[in-house]
Amino acid sequence: MTQTIPLRYAQSLLRLLPVRQEELRRELHTLKLPLVLLQDSAVADASISVDDYGRLFIHLIHKLQQDLPCHNTDVQSTLAFSAYRMMFQAMLHASTLEQAMARASVYFQRLQPQGETFHLETQGEYVCCRFDFSDDQERTLVSPENFNMEQLNWLPGLTGQLLSMAMWHRVCCWFIGSFIELSAVEMKQPARPNKDYSDIFGTAVEFSRGQDGWLFHRRYLQFPIVQSEASLITLLETYPAELFKIGPDSHGLGNKVKQLIGTDFERSMPSLQDIAQRLHMTTPTLHRRLREEGTSFQQLKDQCRKDVAIGYLANGSHTTQKLSELMGFSDSSTFHRAFKKWTGLSPQEYRAKNC
Repeated sequence: MTQTIPLRYAQSLLRLLPVRQEELRRELHTLKLPLVLLQDSAVADASISVDDYGRLFIHLIHKLQQDLPCHNTDVQSTLAFSAYRMMFQAMLHASTLEQAMARASVYFQRLQPQGETFHLETQGEYVCCRFDFSDDQERTLVSPENFNMEQLNWLPGLTGQLLSMAMWHRVCCWFIGSFIELSAVEMKQPARPNKDYSDIFGTAVEFSRGQDGWLFHRRYLQFPIVQSEASLITLLETYPAELFKIGPDSHGLGNKVKQLIGTDFERSMPSLQDIAQRLHMTTPTLHRRLREEGTSFQQLKDQCRKDVAIGYLANGSHTTQKLSELMGFSDSSTFHRAFKKWTGLSPQEYRAKNC
C-alpha cells in the first residue's frame, strides 16, 4: 500500500459532517486540506496523502464528539476516553500479537450490540482472521474509524467491510512493528464490475468465498508488542497516518529493524537473533544486509533509543531518573552517559537548547 488514500474514501468522511458547504470550505482551508475534496466530479483515481486523511479524520472526531454527553466540555478529554482508545490500551499491554487480537475480539463480543466481531481460526501453518459482519449493510462497525462506536459509522456494504478488514490488518502490523504478509484475502460477497481492491491489502481479493477474512502465517502471532504509550498517543492524534508507515517493501531493512525494536524500552530489548527470526532470515544474513546499508544492529538500537529519549524530553518534564526508567537503563548515570554519546549534550543541556 502506498502512503496515499483514494480521494473518494476521504470524501465519504465529509458526508458525515453536519455543516453547510461554505462552512466546510472554510474548515478545509483552515486545515490546509485540498478543496478538491468538495468536487463531486473529481478524477476517478485521485488520491490524497494519509497525513491529510488523518487530519480530516481527527477533525471529524472532534466535531462529532462535541455533542457527546459528558461532564467535561474539553473535546480532548472526550477523545481521550473514547471506546477505541480503551481497546487499544488493552492491546498495547498484551505480550504478543495473539494476546492483543484476542483482547480486541473479546472487546467486540461484549460491547458491540450488533454482535460484530472477528476471531482467529487456525488452518495448519496459517491463521485466518475471520470477520463476522452484521447483516445490516448500513452499519459496519468493526473498524478503528468508529471511535465512539455510535456516531461515526464507516462506509456501508462491501467497501466498508473491505476497509474495516484492511485497517485491522494495519493495526496489527503497527502493534508488532512489522508488516504482516497476507497469503489470501477472502470475501463472501461477489465481486463488483470494474472494481479493483488489490491496492487496499497489497494482494488480490478473492470474492464469492465461504468467509470474510485474511490469512497469514501463524508465526506472526508470537511477535511481541513493540509500541509504547507515547506512540499510541501519536497514533490516535494522527490516525490513520501511522498505520501506513509500515509497508511490505518500503524504507529498507534498517527501518524494518527499527520498527521491530519499537518504542517501549521498559520491555526487554529484542536480541539480534529475535529480530532475524521475525524477519525470517539468519543472523549472518541480517548482519550482512545491514552492513550493506551502512549500519549495524547496535547503531539502530542507539538511534531508536535516541529518538524516543528526545521525544520524551520535548513533550514532558520527566526527571533524568524517570527518563532512565522509561528508556530501560539500570540507573540515571548510565542513561546520562548514553545520551551524551548520542547527542554530544547531557539531557538537561539538550532540553535547555532545543525544547
